[in-house]
Amino acid sequence: MSDETKIENKIEEKNNEQKKQSDVVQNVAVQNVDQNNIVTFNDWMKVELRVGKIEVVEDVVGKDKLYKFSVNFGEMGKRTILAGLKQYYTKEELLNKKTVFVFNLSPRPLAGSVSQGMILAAKTIEGKYKIVSIDDSVVEGTRLE
Repeated sequence: MSDETKIENKIEEKNNEQKKQSDVVQNVAVQNVDQNNIVTFNDWMKVELRVGKIEVVEDVVGKDKLYKFSVNFGEMGKRTILAGLKQYYTKEELLNKKTVFVFNLSPRPLAGSVSQGMILAAKTIEGKYKIVSIDDSVVEGTRLE
């Protein structure tokens, strides 16, 4: 067998092995996740989660669930963000709080204003929402990795 044939055989073996690995990955289902709602890695990389500090908390006239925040993202600037957290937090509890926001979410008209991001919150077993606290060692505007 010639050296050229040996090289071609090695390349074919390598390609077959890569195809097998690819087939295995494609056949592995993510457990407990709606398969129609899977986010690709490339999609995930587009999402910018950033630390912001809530500097102003205001009531939204006529809305019993919404607060309007002015959020400082450091060098990234300030943004207006609306969130339905009024039932779960007082203004004082949220003022000067550092937490995590979706920074590059498309702006959305809401209650006569425009929300320029989204605060992240987790739902407790009691059905209440809790936000993550970020300590002062993390600067406003920092992107989560």
